[in-house]
Amino acid sequence: MNRERTLELPFYLGNNRAMISLGPLSPKKYCTYSCPFCYVHSGFLKYVNLDLEDIKSWLTNNKGKYDIIYISGDTDSFAKPRTQKALDLLESLIAFNVDVLFTTRYVFNEDELLRIKKINEQLSRKGRILFGCVSIAQLSFNHLEPKPIKPPLERIKQLKRFKELGLCSVLAMRPFLPIVPKEEYSEIINLSIGSFDILLGESWYADKDGVLEKQVFKTQPNYKIEFKESPMDFDNNQNIWKVWEGEEIRKFVCKKSEEMGFPFFMRSRPAIEWYRNKKRN
Repeated sequence: MNRERTLELPFYLGNNRAMISLGPLSPKKYCTYSCPFCYVHSGFLKYVNLDLEDIKSWLTNNKGKYDIIYISGDTDSFAKPRTQKALDLLESLIAFNVDVLFTTRYVFNEDELLRIKKINEQLSRKGRILFGCVSIAQLSFNHLEPKPIKPPLERIKQLKRFKELGLCSVLAMRPFLPIVPKEEYSEIINLSIGSFDILLGESWYADKDGVLEKQVFKTQPNYKIEFKESPMDFDNNQNIWKVWEGEEIRKFVCKKSEEMGFPFFMRSRPAIEWYRNKKRN
């Protein structure tokens, strides 16, 4: 069962970052999207649902403990019906004078994109960076990113729009999943090349009770893979997770990045530092 965070620590604070969100969509549903591989289904500490003023107050009270704010981690805050509230939150973060990163599977309309453009311009005037991450985990395994998530090709177009609008455009091809062959990851990259500044991969964290495995492998119930076991280093939950590192896929994407000349990272912090150095130089 998921446990609730406390109001004293409603979000994750660590590794010089503050990870915030709008919290659960409702008491009965955590996120608009129901991605079967997502660790919020089992064992992840729930973020607390706070209004914007309380979120800003928490960030203010912890100022100096982070150099970047993530709108990420537990739910897609930008998905409908909370898109405008999430954009309000994003806009409010300009005042904190740090870099900002957001991750979504939602596809913004043009008015929403123009609002993001203005937010990016205001951050840029402060010398700060807005990282816009678009999550794409598959092309042909539709159950992994079910409706109402828009098709991958629409999200790839959004990557390009982020780049055109001046954001650091990030292809979040994560987590790597054993059900998706490396050739499909290659195709995602081929379709996206030129539309992103950074590509992110990630290991898959699955619960020891097998809830996530059952959901992911429902089309291939006899699939056999080997996991390692580890706690998360990006959350305060005390669980030991089954971790699939996707080493073959990682090596394949790494080689492709060297051949095609794009930056590839398995964790966001080195990606952020790489882009910061690029901007400084």
